[in-house]
Amino acid sequence: MLTFYFMPNEFHTDVPASVLADVQQHLDAIKVALAPYLISLTPDERRTMLRMADKTVAFVTKATDYATSNPAFVPSFVDLAELKQDVAGVAALTPLRQQFEQLALDTDSTVMVAGSEAYGNALTVYNNIKFMAKNRQPGAQAAYDDLSQRFSSGASAARKALKAAKE
Repeated sequence: MLTFYFMPNEFHTDVPASVLADVQQHLDAIKVALAPYLISLTPDERRTMLRMADKTVAFVTKATDYATSNPAFVPSFVDLAELKQDVAGVAALTPLRQQFEQLALDTDSTVMVAGSEAYGNALTVYNNIKFMAKNRQPGAQAAYDDLSQRFSSGASAARKALKAAKE
């Protein structure tokens, strides 16, 4: 049975090399500009870090306001100037982070669409080559043997095991 994968073609434009180069140049400049101010955490450090979500921002802002207007509320081991600097850092970097996240999501979505379309079309070509190889078309068997290696690994073994388990 010949299987075809039909899907709407949503990604149908080439991103000009000049645009990609320009964007890369801007990204490099952004990295250089922010590098002195950014901190890289290990996965373990990230897991143990307190998280500041939207509701927490309001809490932190109010606590900082109380600490500023009532210095007696601040324990001696808390540096109020550092607290204010941390709050200011969150306020300054959050809009940038939001834009970076949206750009990353849109880029990822575009790559996903283009990849899905490419893979679906490649599977259709593969299935056509497979059909042609079964019908002994010249050159089709060599192409089929080469492409079928993609499916001969664990995925095929898993399908066979599942089929055997059902019997």
